[in-house]
Amino acid sequence: MIEEDFMQNLKWSELSEIEDYVGCNMDEWTTTASKAKLAFCMQYLLAKRVKPDLTMKDAEDMTIKALAEVAGVELNPKEVTST
Repeated sequence: MIEEDFMQNLKWSELSEIEDYVGCNMDEWTTTASKAKLAFCMQYLLAKRVKPDLTMKDAEDMTIKALAEVAGVELNPKEVTST
């Protein structure tokens, strides 16, 4: 599972797609009104790498957990403690 920030795992072309989908430049993402739309699009593009036939409509109908599993993204990384 990918445990880092979504952005570290995206390609530059995917970042451009996200800008188009969200309707604002990457510089404005911290102030965008729709954080859900931003997170969804990032997760969708990662899932599309694994399942190229996945449509945005199909992804929108999936639960957050199900789409994360397809994308290979861990939503709640567990804290690692050394013993």
